Amino acid sequence: MKNTLLFVSGLLLILFSACNEDRGTLKVTYQEASAIYGDLDEVRNQSLNAEIQNINNPGKIYVADSYILIGEEEKGIHVLDNSNPSSPVTVNFINVPGNREFFVKEDVIYAESYYDMMKIDISNINNAVLLARAEFVFQDEFQDSNGQSLLGFSFTEVTKELDEDSDIYQEITNNNLVYLDFAQNIIPKSAVPASFSGNSSNTSGTVNRITHTKDHVYIIGNKNLSIINDEGGAFEQVQQEHSFFGMDMETIFPYEDKLFIGSRASMNVYSLEDVENPNEVYRFDHATSCDPVLPVDGAAYVTLRTADFSECPGNINALVVINTENLATAYEVQEIEMA
Repeated sequence: MKNTLLFVSGLLLILFSACNEDRGTLKVTYQEASAIYGDLDEVRNQSLNAEIQNINNPGKIYVADSYILIGEEEKGIHVLDNSNPSSPVTVNFINVPGNREFFVKEDVIYAESYYDMMKIDISNINNAVLLARAEFVFQDEFQDSNGQSLLGFSFTEVTKELDEDSDIYQEITNNNLVYLDFAQNIIPKSAVPASFSGNSSNTSGTVNRITHTKDHVYIIGNKNLSIINDEGGAFEQVQQEHSFFGMDMETIFPYEDKLFIGSRASMNVYSLEDVENPNEVYRFDHATSCDPVLPVDGAAYVTLRTADFSECPGNINALVVINTENLATAYEVQEIEMA
């Protein structure tokens, strides 16, 4: 399950300046990301309930009748008592190191923690209880030469001159984001642990990498699908298919007996007739873009969002409506241009 690979730095382009044509170089100011390593066992053994803290770097939010959950990027989840909606009160902080993505079903949180999925009971919001953990379902483990696990990156702004013909320069101009190993070799983005984002309501959102349906948890990475059997509290990984759906998957949404997967190149629909072996039944290809998908009453709404110098470069911003009443004859109904 483990891949030994040393991540040393990632480069994020911010600004090009001061071109030197004689030397064939460009002076580039960018963010250098240095890898942070640590003991994964120590991380896993930390206390779940922690002291209340300020909200400094909020992520996703989940609103229920009696409580509100607000993610603190890479640290955990703030719990607010919402029994008085005019004055919510913070009552707990659930310590989930490495968390960005979580999904809530009734009084249970399914939360990302670096490589793992944690199942947390919040029926008592003042005292969360860890019910189960599934290890390495989000990503294979990356280690340095000392066997320490990759736990994130720290960023520093630097300015350097780069040869315009270098692989690093080309990667920056093409994709904005570049990761390097200890030997300064470019690491494919698909090999870097994915970032997760989520919904802002008390139902499954359209920007989610985790979902729960038919007693199973489905998790998408950049290029793999992980399935956890949650029936009867089993919480066991039953499948992790690499390159199962292709590349750059972004969102997952269950509807009736199907999974709707949004990637940067397509919308894919998979049958859950066999819940542990989804089968593709429809694919709609579109221009490269960031791509949430929402299926409702025989239609699928696909949003295409692009922007220069982003992970979804281009100039197409639209809402595509697809008739999915019969997937064998599904068709595009309308494309609505959006600002």
